[in-house]
Amino acid sequence: MSTKQSLDLVIHISAERRNSAALGLAGSRRQTDEAKRKLDQLHRYRNDYLGRLNGSNEAGNTDLVRMANTRAFLDKLEQAIGQQQSEIEACESYANACFHVLSAEEKKLKSLETLREHRVQEIGRAQNRQDQKRTDEFGARASRSGGASFEYRSA
Repeated sequence: MSTKQSLDLVIHISAERRNSAALGLAGSRRQTDEAKRKLDQLHRYRNDYLGRLNGSNEAGNTDLVRMANTRAFLDKLEQAIGQQQSEIEACESYANACFHVLSAEEKKLKSLETLREHRVQEIGRAQNRQDQKRTDEFGARASRSGGASFEYRSA
């Protein structure tokens, strides 16, 4: 396999890894957004429940069993809110890690593409030197043989 082909293969693999990292980041951001929506829903549910509870207290519809059940339910709801906040922190941490992976993959790909551009330029310069050498050799042979073997005419 030539150097150009192997470099193209490495660039292709690097681009696939970069694309995979981008998909991972997008997925982690969706997870974070979903966790935040769930937390907002839990907050709304808690506020709605507290509002109904306060309404029934103002109406004088409270007994001790109902108050104990309500307190136990609100405690579990607060616990769920805490767990959801921890979930959001974990999702954000994972998204941050995915961002750093994507950034690193993009840097690798950019470096490889720059290397390829330099190789292409280097090959072009070498080709130009070779063409110039052939032209110089042709001119030297023509001058040694007593003149140019062709006539240049402009249109």
